Formats: sequence, C-alpha cells, structure tokens
Amino acid sequence: MFNKFDSIDELKRSVYMWMLPIITVALVINSFLNKQSQVDMIINSTLIFWFSVSWVLAFINRGIRFGEYSNLLLVSIYHVFTLFDVVHNDLAITGGSLGDFIVWMPLIIMFFFLVLGTKRGLYFSIFIFLITLTIAVIHSGQLTSEPIDSLTQFHAANIVYILVLFYAQNMFRAFTERDFFKKHAYIDSLTRVANRHQIDAWLEVKLAAAEDDKKPFSIIFFDIDHFKKVNDEFGHKIGDCVLKELSAIIAGNLTDGDHFGRWGGEEFMLIINDTGGQVYEKAEHLRKIVENHCFKGAGSLTASFGVTEFQSGDNIDSLLNRADEALYASKNSGRNKVSVKEPS
Repeated sequence: MFNKFDSIDELKRSVYMWMLPIITVALVINSFLNKQSQVDMIINSTLIFWFSVSWVLAFINRGIRFGEYSNLLLVSIYHVFTLFDVVHNDLAITGGSLGDFIVWMPLIIMFFFLVLGTKRGLYFSIFIFLITLTIAVIHSGQLTSEPIDSLTQFHAANIVYILVLFYAQNMFRAFTERDFFKKHAYIDSLTRVANRHQIDAWLEVKLAAAEDDKKPFSIIFFDIDHFKKVNDEFGHKIGDCVLKELSAIIAGNLTDGDHFGRWGGEEFMLIINDTGGQVYEKAEHLRKIVENHCFKGAGSLTASFGVTEFQSGDNIDSLLNRADEALYASKNSGRNKVSVKEPS
C-alpha cells in the first residue's frame, strides 16, 4: 500500500484495490440494515456487483479505464438519484435532515477528480452540484426549516469540497513540478549522476565545513583517455554509452559519504572525506576497475586521475586548479595513471 509509485495509473490502481472492497462492504451492510424500496435495492445491487467486477479488473490490471468511467456513470446516477429520493420521499414528507447521505459526498467528489483530472473533474463536479442544487430548489417550497438548513449545509460543504480538491490538486502539481525541475537542475541528463551545478554546491558545503569544523576532504578529478578517438571511430552514440557506462561503474563503487558527478564532457569528479594515502588508493582502485572493464561497443579504455586535498584558505578555484594540474600530470606522463598534487 505504501510503495513508491512510478505513475499516476499505478497510484489509482492501488487506491481502487483498497477502497472498492470497503465501499462494497458498506453497501452490503446498508442493504441489509435499512428498509429500501425496490429501486434502491436494484441500484445498491448494481453498485455492489459492478464494484466487485471493477476490483477484479484492478487486480488483474486489465480494463481499469473502462471500470473507472463505468463507475463514474453509476456513482453519478446513484448520487443524484439518492439525493432526489431523500428530498422527495423523506424531507418533503417527514422533515428532518439528510443524515448519513452526506458522509460519502467528499469521497464522491474526490473520485470525480481522480478519474477525470483537475480541470474536467472541476467541471463535472460543478455539473453534478448544479443538478442536486436544482433538485433542492424545486422542492424548497415543500420543506420546513430543518431540511432546508440541511440542504443548505450540504451544498455549501459540496462547493467547498470541490474548491479545496481543485486547489489542492493544483498545489500538489506545482510542488511536484518544482521538485522535478529542482531535481533535474542538479542531475546530468545523459549519465544521471550529479552535474557541475551540484558539484559546485557540494564543494561550497565541504569548504565551509573544512574551514569551520576542521573536516578535511579530497577531490579526485578524472577523465577518459583519448575519448575523442572513441567518438571519431565509433560515433557519438557509442561515446554517450561509454559515458553512461563509466558513470554506472564509478557510482557502483562509492562508499558512504562519497559525492560523484560529471564535471563536463568526459571529465568526472569525486569528492571524498579521506585524505593522504587513502585518497591515492581509492583513485588507483577506480583506475584499475576502468582499465579492466570492457565497454560495450568501444572495448577496453583507460582513464587518468588527478588527486588533491583541501588546505586551509582554499576556495573552489584553487582546489580545482590543483586537481587539474594533477590530472594533466597523469596525461603528460603516459595516461592511465594517478597523480597527486600536494597543497603548497
């Protein structure tokens, strides 16, 4: 029930799987405990039968959309007819109030929005609201003050529920879109690892912690050797696959606290909490993993690594300059190597 859903359809299916049995049981109890007319029995029996069929459709994950729209039609007819029946045969004759009829109203409106979406759900909810309001107005001359008050409260609550659900859906959509764009603003679209924007943010946090809390860290800067030849020989599609495959390899060999991202092009960066020889060993381990891996479509490739660690007074530029110098030292000494640039 509390799984993470990848789509709105999966979420709706889960809602139907849990809600339909509860509603069906409530209808069965209502049918047995209340004296009902033959028409009421037919409507309740139809709903019980069709809710059961709809649950089976949801269970086997087939024809769910058909089940939604057929239930939408039945529920709408039930809602309008029941209100008419209560007003015409009960309130107009014996007085009193709507009673437990209003209990299901929020769920019914919620179902309209769930099936039809925000805009169409709003229009359809207002359409049903106007029908029930017309019924109330037509019978208002036959009603005493108590049922009139009950109907007034019912329709006032009805319009409030419609507006609340409408604005809530828009609010949730706005938050979802904000989170989506925020997430993707920090993720490289090709490799699905952190992008340069995220790396800069990490470095700012790490530099502040290193200065204020004496928490040193190191960075490992690396890129793929002769990557231009990969693109020239095999094409950019294979080149993109190599970048994605490399990202997956490195991401699969991270430890807790490591930050990994794509700096740009074929260049990548690791930010780790280790210092000294541990950083070199980490970089050497990753270098060997890359060297021993066979990239799909491109075969064996290597990578060169540059390592440096934080020193007091560093900023992003000074830290990256040292890492860049170490990387070029590896390039200039034959590639497929790890070089360390010690703080001066």
